[in-house]
Amino acid sequence: MRSSNNWIIGLSLAMAIAFAGSHSALGQEESSDAGLGSPCYVDDDGNVVCPTPGKESTTTNVAKLVAESAQSVDLETQPWLVESANLPANSPVLKREHMIWADSFLWVAIEDVVDAIPVEKWLTKAPTPDDLRGKYVLVEMWATWCPPCRRSLPYLDFISKKYKDDLVVVSICEMDENAIRNMPGKGLNIFEIGYFAAVDTGRRLANKLGVRGIPHAILLEPTVGGVVWEGMPTLPRYELDDKKLERYFSIGRKLAEAGRLPESFPIKFEVSEPSAEDRASRRRVSSKDSEDAFGAPSME
Repeated sequence: MRSSNNWIIGLSLAMAIAFAGSHSALGQEESSDAGLGSPCYVDDDGNVVCPTPGKESTTTNVAKLVAESAQSVDLETQPWLVESANLPANSPVLKREHMIWADSFLWVAIEDVVDAIPVEKWLTKAPTPDDLRGKYVLVEMWATWCPPCRRSLPYLDFISKKYKDDLVVVSICEMDENAIRNMPGKGLNIFEIGYFAAVDTGRRLANKLGVRGIPHAILLEPTVGGVVWEGMPTLPRYELDDKKLERYFSIGRKLAEAGRLPESFPIKFEVSEPSAEDRASRRRVSSKDSEDAFGAPSME
């Protein structure tokens, strides 16, 4: 069991004991001759039991408490909520301010950052001008050793299929093809997906964007390739969900109806070999990097 799950169960156990203890105290107030009772304990079935003299013991099941405190999420229809699915409602993670682990390029045209988005090799077929024309483009940067990155793969597949008329999804992995083929978990086969996938072991776009934490994505609009959204698509409370995507796409549809979209997407992808310097800049993996920060369901 992962340490994050131990933390959740530990917190829930403390809540259960406090909850049961408070009910025990109420019973003592109602009966003036009631004693203090025995300490609460956890029985073999995982129940917190708080004995009260003269009354039936208060029993709370820890597993049930954990389930009830977790948010009710249907990951089949809301895959972007994967990071918050197992978080108790009072988790500090759900109270964080909005953060991105990269420099901000919001409302900047991507051509002011790179002449073309560099990739080392396409694992799927490369997107054609016809694929990109009139569409929004979501580019996500990730790595195979990163659990939240692996969990985002079904999300990318979901939105690429649901919004195929409005959106093109491109994932760029900073690890090589061999690492992807040996990626842990039972999630999507990256070679059999509904979106475009590439590797760039020099993480050149990520470095240009100052990306320090992954997965990190940018959403580019179809007129000038401006960055209209940036961040971690599954960040709790700030997910890139249906509601946000629909708002962006409604603008794109109105521009299309008005004949305001260019004939070709304003930025291109370019296949090139990273330099030795580029590859040396790739983030080194530590044990801390591979930990699961949010305690959400894993693809492992």
